Amino acid sequence: MKKIVFLDIDGTLVTPNYPLSDFVKKGIKKARENGHLIFLCTGRNRVGIESIMSDDFDGCICSAGGYLEIKGEMIETTYLDKEEVEQARKVFEQNHILYNLESTYMTFASEELRHYFAHALLGDEGTNSEFERLKEQQKKEYHMVDISKYQDQGIHKLCFIAFNREDIEKTKILLPNYHFIVHEMFSQHSINGEIIKKGMDKGLAIKKVVETLHMKMEDTIAFGDSMNDYEMLQVCNYGVAMKNACQELKASADNICESVENDGVYYEMERLGLFECLDYEQLLIP
Repeated sequence: MKKIVFLDIDGTLVTPNYPLSDFVKKGIKKARENGHLIFLCTGRNRVGIESIMSDDFDGCICSAGGYLEIKGEMIETTYLDKEEVEQARKVFEQNHILYNLESTYMTFASEELRHYFAHALLGDEGTNSEFERLKEQQKKEYHMVDISKYQDQGIHKLCFIAFNREDIEKTKILLPNYHFIVHEMFSQHSINGEIIKKGMDKGLAIKKVVETLHMKMEDTIAFGDSMNDYEMLQVCNYGVAMKNACQELKASADNICESVENDGVYYEMERLGLFECLDYEQLLIP
């Protein structure tokens, strides 16, 4: 029976220090050779997946549901109203919260936010050289430019870094039309999250993709690690949380697989019968 698999990226396929492994790449390839469809389903914007997106995938959902693509063709895109963007910016600034603006092929961010975001990902033990490497990598990967260059381009969502939970709770009250997602990627000094428009999430986007492909939701499988994956794990017939996932997501999943570093996606796809077991020699073949 043909299945359609939706894979989150960060914390599911890769980490800042662990790229997409050959194990997982070959598992994805074998699953597709067996007739299954594999989609990326990520909070990243479209430009942010260029280093991963290839002919090995059948499509993608980006910006937490704001951009849908099948076989290289964009089928739907959703932007915030300009007034909504300005309202969110004003509220964040009044409450001392750093933020970026994510369009399809560009990300607008301040130098200060880039610094703190690298710090949130690497933690307190990251070295200065690691911070600079990650900042430059993100600048290139997300086509990141200074936020002063924003000129009313279409924006899918805003990512933010706050420095205490009280500020986040204040902004939730002032921005009732947004869905707030706080990630379990904390340093001792900051809290990382994102806001998207209510009525737009990964789960709803998955339903749209499945409907467009004339498939059935009972044939869907999802892999994720953080709370912006919650809706996708709930809407899919079989939801898998990574071992490194946050506890709340694990509690809602149908199963928990190995961590990213231990190639959990590969082993769970194998257990689900999406491809036959690959021996070690096969994995060494380019």
